[in-house]
Amino acid sequence: MRSADRNHGSSTSIDNDWFEKNKRQKSNTVDYASSPHWDVAASASAPPSANSSLQSPPWGEYEVFLNYRGQDTRYQITDILYRFLVNLKIRTFKDDDELRNGEGIWPSLAKAIEQSKIYVTIFSENYAYSKWCLRELAAIVKRLEHDKCCVSIVGIHGIGGIGKTTIAKAVFNKVSAQFDRCSFVENVREMLHSKDGVITLQKHLVSDILRRNFVESIANISEGIRIIRDRISCFKCLIVLDDVDENFEFEEVLGKIENFVSGNRFIMTSRNVKVLRIWTEDCKLYRVVEMSPQHSLQLFCKHAFKMDYPPSSYEILSKDIVSVAAGLPLTLKVVGSLLFKEEEVIWKDKLRRLKEIPEEKVVARLKISYDALSEDAKRIFLDIACFFIGEDKEMASYMWSDCGLFPTTNINILNQRSMIDIVFNDYHNTHSFRMHDQLRDMGREIVCRENITRPWKRSRIWSRENALEMLRNGKGTKQVEGIRLHYGYDFEGKLGRKECFMKLSELRYLDMQGVKMPIDDFSNYVPNLRWLRLSIGVLSIPKFSMENLVILELFTWLGDESGALKHIKMASKLKVLKLSCGSLDEFPEFSRSGSLEILDVETSFFRPPCWVRTDLDIGNLRNLKVLRLKNCWVMRNIRAGAIGMMPFENLKVLHLEGCWVTEITGGAVGMMPFENIKVQHLLPSSLTTLLIIDCPKLEWLPNLENLENLSSLSIVGCPLLREILGLGGLKSLEAFSISDLKALCDMEGLGSLYSLKSLSLKGCDALTRLPSMASMSKLLHFYVSSCPCLTNIQGLGGLELLQMLHIHQAMSLSCLIGFETLLSLNKLKVLKISDCPLLTLLTFYGIDDGCRSQAAVLDTLQELDIHGTALVLQIFCRMIQMLMFPSLTMLKLSGVRICSADTGVELDGVESMEELVDLQLYDLASIRRLPSLSKLRNLKNLKVANAPNLQEIAGLVGLKSLERLDLTGCTSLERFPADELSDLQKLKTVIVSGCTNLIDQSALRELEPSVKIWW
Repeated sequence: MRSADRNHGSSTSIDNDWFEKNKRQKSNTVDYASSPHWDVAASASAPPSANSSLQSPPWGEYEVFLNYRGQDTRYQITDILYRFLVNLKIRTFKDDDELRNGEGIWPSLAKAIEQSKIYVTIFSENYAYSKWCLRELAAIVKRLEHDKCCVSIVGIHGIGGIGKTTIAKAVFNKVSAQFDRCSFVENVREMLHSKDGVITLQKHLVSDILRRNFVESIANISEGIRIIRDRISCFKCLIVLDDVDENFEFEEVLGKIENFVSGNRFIMTSRNVKVLRIWTEDCKLYRVVEMSPQHSLQLFCKHAFKMDYPPSSYEILSKDIVSVAAGLPLTLKVVGSLLFKEEEVIWKDKLRRLKEIPEEKVVARLKISYDALSEDAKRIFLDIACFFIGEDKEMASYMWSDCGLFPTTNINILNQRSMIDIVFNDYHNTHSFRMHDQLRDMGREIVCRENITRPWKRSRIWSRENALEMLRNGKGTKQVEGIRLHYGYDFEGKLGRKECFMKLSELRYLDMQGVKMPIDDFSNYVPNLRWLRLSIGVLSIPKFSMENLVILELFTWLGDESGALKHIKMASKLKVLKLSCGSLDEFPEFSRSGSLEILDVETSFFRPPCWVRTDLDIGNLRNLKVLRLKNCWVMRNIRAGAIGMMPFENLKVLHLEGCWVTEITGGAVGMMPFENIKVQHLLPSSLTTLLIIDCPKLEWLPNLENLENLSSLSIVGCPLLREILGLGGLKSLEAFSISDLKALCDMEGLGSLYSLKSLSLKGCDALTRLPSMASMSKLLHFYVSSCPCLTNIQGLGGLELLQMLHIHQAMSLSCLIGFETLLSLNKLKVLKISDCPLLTLLTFYGIDDGCRSQAAVLDTLQELDIHGTALVLQIFCRMIQMLMFPSLTMLKLSGVRICSADTGVELDGVESMEELVDLQLYDLASIRRLPSLSKLRNLKNLKVANAPNLQEIAGLVGLKSLERLDLTGCTSLERFPADELSDLQKLKTVIVSGCTNLIDQSALRELEPSVKIWW
């Protein structure tokens, strides 16, 4: 039974249906107790049928909910209807097949009812005798009667640069946790102006809400609306659409607002309030007003003086400029940055110009900063505004440098003047450009004004329509410096005339996607091209002039059918080569590419080693900084120049993955699955990042001791590698990670890595010992997993800065030498030890009333998780409460004894952990009672499982935040204190499964009906 009213004798026969379901569920061969996600009794959750060929779709994707009494109709009409619907590909919820592991039955049913579209109720003879059938029916009726109009739209409007996006982001960050799913879509206006903009927006939303990369094809807008209706509208969502304009129509993008369930919230920002007033009745409008004079002055001074107030000599001028700026944050920021460290005469000149421009002309005021730039800086600014928002700063700098635009200096100026931002991309490890949309629009407006009526006479063309018209009709001119033309790969159009490229004599940037070129050979065209980016699907790669080419990026689904890559040898200025293709028969020749700094090659189609393969000759690439090779199956050998030469003296990043190399000759070092290696020299000392991934034949690495600048080293999937030589010489190494090195048996030199901050060892089957770690004084994170032969770890007690220690599946680990006491680890926040069956003792000792400072570690520990061990946490002290962890929020122990050496009382002191939110105790065979927990006012989850001798639980009255109480398997528990249990106002779930001696159930019967009880 699952609720208090099921304890009455009259209800026994009524709920036979539920017991029948439960009996069938238990018959499935699923070991819930051994599951890492097992959280309630096995009977509380129904796994999919073992012989079912169907996969349960994610929540929110059911279309039909079946409400029936199983005893009456399961093997009759219900089963027939269910199979019929499934055969028609209709997603159907049938509770005994679809319930998830680890969830309670009613929450699962309630969620399915809430998110289904159609309800089928099958009334039968004994239907009304099942409370669960009636409960489902009541929920269905309530759902049907639900007010669908309770979907809120908030419109934030105001002029550009006033802070609409900033406010929307602040609201999003503050309230997003209150919703099931969230999505923040930036630059909707620009997105809708792009090719298939509505479909792109729909895919963005579906990916965010379903929390996975949406790869299904959306053929058209109607298809996208249907997917949103079927898969998204049933969630309680927070969706922010930033910068919408008149091209955005809610129903044409998202469908009818009535499709969304109550509680959904939409926030839209726009410069045009008329766009938002379309939903006058539903949309709540919020107008962003200008900043107050006081806050305006503070923001201006932050950029003009790098402090919150102006110097006395500039106070009047500052207030005058702030007054003219009219409280617009962007204007204050840009103008303030422009005047930083400028003389007073410049300030007065800019103030005069600002006063001449009407208040509503925001762009004109921003243009003052643009006008103050040098010509080189202006060109770079316009390039970013038209093409390079979100692009890698270093890539664009290669082109600008070759054009004589001094990018380092001018990018710094633009950044200092708040005209651009430089943001770091963690995933790609790059710095990218970002620009406020008002500044972006200003830059593009400047380009458009170069020629209002003839776009092909402008310096930059980013509009798909303008670019296509120019190239199809041969209207190219020498004024054009950059073109971006993106189409999907399904675009069947073809550029009409090759002459259009002949006229583009000053073109330096060309980015084309999905467009069929008119000819295959452009060798005699666009002689000043510096950056070529082609993404051409299944089409062959055309030949282009390589004389001045600095960056070449080619993406094709097939290979180099036209042989265009052979001409790369002519690219003497080439700095960057990025090649991604389906297959590659041979590598380009780099005989004249001595300037190359980035080489990135990836193929998709697998070719077994028995195929004819070729060599990669990189002996001339003296300036190479980044080398990435992925899935280069065709590569047999790497030739790195003549013996005695040092080919990679500038190399910073080396990333090799999935390459079947058999030999390396010359001055390089092999990092791939070698069968035999000929190496004469070490890697260059300039190297900062080294990644070696999935090299199944790699048996040996050269000595790495000369890599004095190496900061990151990762070796993954090299099962034959036995040792790593020269670790002790890596004086700058900060991050070291190894995984699946099955044969690695020695880590000599590890203890000399004085700069190391992060160490991860995983899947090292043969590793038996580690050098002492006592000298790694900067180590912050230490992770050990799946090292079954590791017997001890030495020197942990000296790691004074250690914040996270996680040891998992170290089956032979019996002691942590130097770690018998935690007292020296005064920064430790997370301690997790699991599946270490031989580890038996962890001791706190030497603390008395006067040595509180020694226990600093206990003040910082936030998570303590110990399970799968025979560990005894033994505490030697006179005042046990001094040692318990005041900052701990999560404590999870399994098969562990916590006792005081003085009192011998288990769990003594847990009551002092007042910050605990989650307390889970498993397999406590000897414990008979819990200490009073009344001080744990933040505790939300309390689980004491498989404590067969626990006879009573007291001190619950103070647990004001408790939501879940789980006492599974406490077979000796006889009663609850009724007065304490009834006082828990936030309690939602009580689990007493397996509490076979629970005689006094009165406390449970008196709980509110909303509390779920699992027996």
